[in-house]
Amino acid sequence: MVIRKHPRFHASFSGTVIHQRQHHTISKSLDLSRKGCRVQSAFRAFAGMKVDLHLYLPESQTPILIQGAIVRWAGSQGIGIEFPPLTIPDQQQLEGTIQRLEARVVVSTQQQPGGARR
Repeated sequence: MVIRKHPRFHASFSGTVIHQRQHHTISKSLDLSRKGCRVQSAFRAFAGMKVDLHLYLPESQTPILIQGAIVRWAGSQGIGIEFPPLTIPDQQQLEGTIQRLEARVVVSTQQQPGGARR
C-alpha cells in the first residue's frame, strides 16, 4: 500500500505538456493532488524528465502554468507528474480546485447508503 502525503482526487481538466518547446495535448486527466497529477497523453515521457504544464482546471478562468515539473513515472496507467513549488496565484488556484474536489468527496460519501449522516 502506498502512503501519500497529499490525497489524489479524480479530476477532469484539460491541458498541455511542454517538453523542449513542443506542446503535447493531455488526452485525459486521471487525478489531481496538491503536489501532482496523473494524465494520459501521446507524449512519450520517462521518469526524471522535466516538463512544463498548462492546466485548465474546472471553474478557473486562466490556466495554471507549472514550470519544471518532474515526471515520476510513465506507463500504461498514464504519466505521474510531481509539481514543484508554484507561484502564489497558481497555488491559490490549485488549492481552490482541490478544496472543491474534497467537498464533493465528502458529500458523495454522506449520500451513499451506510454513509455517515448528521
